[in-house]
Amino acid sequence: MHIVNTRDWSRQASFPGQIVLLDGLTGTGKTMLMRLIDSYEYVSPPRFDYQLEQICIGISEKKIDVLAGIQMLQLLIDQRQYDAKLSREVNLRPNDLSSIFRSTKGFQYVRRLFGNDLMRNIEELNEGKEQIFLVVHQLLDVSLILDEIPNKSVKRVLATRHPFYLFDHWASYVDNHGNSPNDFTITLNKTLQVPWFIKENAEKFYLHSAEDKAALAIAELTHRQISYLKSKPDVLVFDFEKFVLSPDNYLVKLDSLIGTKANGISRKLRSENLPREHINNSTQKAIYKRYRSNMLSNKLNHKEDYRKLRERISCSVSKSHFTLLESAAKRYEEEFGLWF
Repeated sequence: MHIVNTRDWSRQASFPGQIVLLDGLTGTGKTMLMRLIDSYEYVSPPRFDYQLEQICIGISEKKIDVLAGIQMLQLLIDQRQYDAKLSREVNLRPNDLSSIFRSTKGFQYVRRLFGNDLMRNIEELNEGKEQIFLVVHQLLDVSLILDEIPNKSVKRVLATRHPFYLFDHWASYVDNHGNSPNDFTITLNKTLQVPWFIKENAEKFYLHSAEDKAALAIAELTHRQISYLKSKPDVLVFDFEKFVLSPDNYLVKLDSLIGTKANGISRKLRSENLPREHINNSTQKAIYKRYRSNMLSNKLNHKEDYRKLRERISCSVSKSHFTLLESAAKRYEEEFGLWF
């Protein structure tokens, strides 16, 4: 027998506070920005928050009731704030990109582990100064539901990157969606699983090569990203190419957005090789090489590098999918301009 439950979920008690939300397509430089944002006072250690992603997507896909979903998000953020204040669930793995040992506030987080003044921590949370720092993947407009959470405000930072320069990363990873148990992306369909952000017919998408899947996914998400920015002009955008070449103006805007003092940010800039003479002069960490970052060369000038990369991609994907990717590239260039 089907029982209709008419009871509405409601949560009155909640910590005040601010959410710093770092979003962007996979491969846009969020890890680089993560370390810079983490330098600011009152900002919690960064957390890749897959659970938050999943609830937002569930609401967007009408799998979770809106009001119930908002309360789930409210509870989740309250828990994240509380746990961060006590240093619960901090990442102590030294080699992980989100490790607290990569933070300028690492000692502060470790010291909290041994603290026992619970009431003092709750009082400080209720002052509303703490900023919970959450990192997500390509939520874009789906994240707008966060604005509905009572007692919270959202500061949005979006990492973007030219579609051609995302191609190798996506081609190396896209087949993990639905096939790897340590990929936590929401997928659709029971048999031919595709990531939630793909609108194309599942069977058609599933049968594409990894390169064609990458081109299609990047194209769809780039168009969505720019539409999202048109509807949400207060998002602070870090377009990768211009930022890594000349970061100063972006950092002034970041100072204004976060509103607290940054400590040790110069050291973090140096560790990320910022500013750079060439956009491909990234630090070659092992995890980046896994996603083919070493296929991007800094031996050519920017204009010639762009031309060569475009040519290589056009030979890797079908004509129809290259047309989609190039359309997205042109729209990106119209929005952010070229860097050469």
